[in-house]
Amino acid sequence: MITEPELTDGSGDDRPVDVIGDDDRPREPRGGRLSGVRRRRGPWVWALAGAVVASAAWAGALRGADYGRTAPPDLHGYRLADPCTVAALQPLVDMIGLSSMHEIPGPTNVGRTLDHIACRLVGNTSENDGWITSYTISVSVDLHKKTDPRAEFEDGLKARDADPAEPAAGSGVVMVHDPRTSRPVTGLGDRAFLTGDSTSQTVDVLHGGAVFSIEAGATEEWIGAGERPTDADGSPEPPPHVDTKRFGAQLPRAVRHLMSVLSAR
Repeated sequence: MITEPELTDGSGDDRPVDVIGDDDRPREPRGGRLSGVRRRRGPWVWALAGAVVASAAWAGALRGADYGRTAPPDLHGYRLADPCTVAALQPLVDMIGLSSMHEIPGPTNVGRTLDHIACRLVGNTSENDGWITSYTISVSVDLHKKTDPRAEFEDGLKARDADPAEPAAGSGVVMVHDPRTSRPVTGLGDRAFLTGDSTSQTVDVLHGGAVFSIEAGATEEWIGAGERPTDADGSPEPPPHVDTKRFGAQLPRAVRHLMSVLSAR
């Protein structure tokens, strides 16, 4: 019988040498990693981790510096208070010259981004041959706490330049218009404009986050007995002329006085 030769290690020792076959080798686990041995991470892994840490640190620094946030507008110490008092609207009330005017309150809102108040002072002259003239001083104050109102202010002026609304049909109110004009007013807030015609004059002022508006207007109403008088041609007679342009000289002074009243400084 032929026997297979035994292998030796050549050292002279005739003890057989163990041969490791494929079936006897330790198997590599899935993923190519030997048990107990960690695979070395590629350099891109560490680079990515460093970038993430750096980005988080940079974002935290930007948040701490308020990067990307717009500073709230300066309100210059203005606060909400009743602006429609005779004392707050001097010298305009004295110029109108009525013995008394009463206040009509408007909306008042205090919010997270905007404080708003509006109101009116109204007074009538005595009857003059069936005609009565009503004077109205309208006031609004907006305090913008979060955003700059400059763009909104300019858009409001464009709307103010539009034709004024006509009174309701059958009301008896007569309004006589001439062309509306607008001009800047210097030395009042950041920006200020005087706009008006023969029926009303308005001053709008922007000062930081505060917007002030005062309008002085007049309307004539027929309250006499019977129909409104007519001329020789049968056309209705025009009402007594009340030109509010004279108020334009006092309105900037009235707004400046109101701003001082509403300022806490």
